[in-house]
Amino acid sequence: MLNMMTKIFTLPLLIISLNVGLTESAFAAEDNAALDNKIESIDFSALSGGRVSIRLLMKEALTNPPAGFTLNNPARIALDFPNTANGLSKNNISSEQGALKSVSFAQAKDRTRVVLNLSKNVNYNTVLNGKEVIITLQGNEASVGNASTETRFAEARATSQSHAITNVDFARGKNGEGRIIVDLSDANSGINIKQKGKLIIVDFVNTDVSADLQRRLNVINFNTPVLYIDTMKQGKNSRISIEPKGIWEQSAYQADKKFIIDVRQVIEDPDKLVKGSKPGYSGEKLSLNFQNIEVRSVLQVIADFTGLNIITSDTVTGNLTLRLKDVPWDQAMDIIMKNKGLTMRKSGNVITVAPSEEVTAKDKAQLEATQAIEDLEPLRTESFTLKYQKASEFNKILDGSNSSGGLAAAGAAGQNRILSKRGNVNYDPRTNTLFIQDTAKKLEEIQAIINKVDVSVKQVSIESRLVLADERFAKSLGARFGVQSATTPGQNALSIGGALNPVVIGTDPTTTVTGTAVASTGGLNSNLPVANAFGSIAFSLFRLPAGLLLNLELSALESDNRGKVVSSPRVTTANQRKARVAQGVEIPYLQASSSGAANIAFKRAELSLEVTPQITPDDKIIMDLEVRQDSVGDTVANVPSVNTRSVDTQVLVSNGETAVLGGIFLQNQRDTVEKVPFFGDIPILGNAFKRRTKQDDKSELLIFITPKIMDESLGLR
Repeated sequence: MLNMMTKIFTLPLLIISLNVGLTESAFAAEDNAALDNKIESIDFSALSGGRVSIRLLMKEALTNPPAGFTLNNPARIALDFPNTANGLSKNNISSEQGALKSVSFAQAKDRTRVVLNLSKNVNYNTVLNGKEVIITLQGNEASVGNASTETRFAEARATSQSHAITNVDFARGKNGEGRIIVDLSDANSGINIKQKGKLIIVDFVNTDVSADLQRRLNVINFNTPVLYIDTMKQGKNSRISIEPKGIWEQSAYQADKKFIIDVRQVIEDPDKLVKGSKPGYSGEKLSLNFQNIEVRSVLQVIADFTGLNIITSDTVTGNLTLRLKDVPWDQAMDIIMKNKGLTMRKSGNVITVAPSEEVTAKDKAQLEATQAIEDLEPLRTESFTLKYQKASEFNKILDGSNSSGGLAAAGAAGQNRILSKRGNVNYDPRTNTLFIQDTAKKLEEIQAIINKVDVSVKQVSIESRLVLADERFAKSLGARFGVQSATTPGQNALSIGGALNPVVIGTDPTTTVTGTAVASTGGLNSNLPVANAFGSIAFSLFRLPAGLLLNLELSALESDNRGKVVSSPRVTTANQRKARVAQGVEIPYLQASSSGAANIAFKRAELSLEVTPQITPDDKIIMDLEVRQDSVGDTVANVPSVNTRSVDTQVLVSNGETAVLGGIFLQNQRDTVEKVPFFGDIPILGNAFKRRTKQDDKSELLIFITPKIMDESLGLR
């Protein structure tokens, strides 16, 4: 007999399952006196049409209605009261009026969140009446199937400040949800969310949006429930239209100037009693206490509790003793099924319960009947003209063979055959058309495969830049010095010139001394000049009282060279297709063969780019790259050498961005001093007996890469 059945309505407080900046630890108790306002009382009243009025009495009147958002699963409405404390003595108040089950309060550092726990999704509106905040819950249900439902996410605040959308972005969440991120100029914009048919419409009240943001975002490749995002201007308002696919649920939240809406896919499990994307049991909780009661009676109790239709097979018999307290009803149903060896099948709001052996036998009989129908079903022949895929290649996908084309007879195909065992395929390479003979069901499956496979391949334009910059600086200072005995005495004289040119000694024009003659005769005791000097100064003192000839020449050189060489190979290729572009020369040289004869061989020196791109679903590009820059070097043993600069790597780059693949920096600093022993160490005077060279060479190589995805019209995106 039925001893007790208790239906409970207390649900754990869910502040928010989204990342809105209010963590569980943030809801600690604060000093209420530090806040300007507080909630003093709450009152409920039922209105006509299933509506519910909630009146919150504040200590001070609010200037703007509180911002709020809704959750679909579970059904809840959350309202944020800024700079407000919770002045009530409890955090959870039961209501049980209309769609309102209870009200929960959670206080953060600078605000209090009021969560309305609902039995179903309903619309609401908020009105300020002096110190009262009146929240009215509508009686109509805001289900997913409605043509148009609207939720006032955030009320516009009374301010003269202009509002604007500064950016609209999209990202894939870690659980596969589509996340639309809207950046606002301020946090005071009014936001309304409604569902219109299959679209999610988000209106930003009195908010401007620039012309460059009014566009359609195609986010199909992200593999989320969201297909397109349209941003447009609607009078004084801005609108974002989101087009999802399949069965989905959405939730929205705002953190300061960011408004985020998540669209999650709901996977329909035919055996799951309660719809939703969350794993586990999520039905309303109930308590059961049965002593030796019939299984059919327990199922009838659960049917009355849930409002579902439960059909029980005649073979379901037996009694059970069951004691459950605060257990979700879908979990209770699962417990009964496992303990009594039963299986349930759910179709809409009808649940069929039968023994597992009976269900298995029916499923097997159904499959055998389906297989028999396929073996006897007449075959149809259809033609499929492919646009981008080659018919000969697609033929291998259908029959699972490695043949290059032609007729694929039934039974001769591979194990990965898509065609049925009675199906066959032929193709015409001239028109690129497939002719497939198979059942109607298989032809529909093949058409769906063709729609996914026979699509245009995205193309990528890759540009690389190799920048070779060098800087060379050199400075040299040298001297030539010598003392020689003069053969013809005369007057003291001084001759200054740019070099040791011939000079006349005394009055005899046939007696001359040159720089070369002096060096060869030992007239120069120190010979350390600068090679290829750009400037020099020479001193010759002769007819000294001692009869000596003094020669001194100073030479100097300073050079400063800067250069930059930019090479920019570029290539366009299809997604996941290898491409190579090169330019260079082949250097011939003589090479001895094994017979002793000489033949001509070649060495290649070229500038090349070899790349294999792969486009990711979020429009980033993975590239296997090899960039090479060769130049002709020195010749060793009559064989030319090749100077090579290259990089071989794999890199991930966003569309249109430039990445630095690598760089080589070389610096050569040299300070050389050549001098005559002892004399070169004499202070000041020793500079006439030494040669000093200073050199500083720098060379830097940088390699850049810039990929860009091209759209179907061959324009860069």
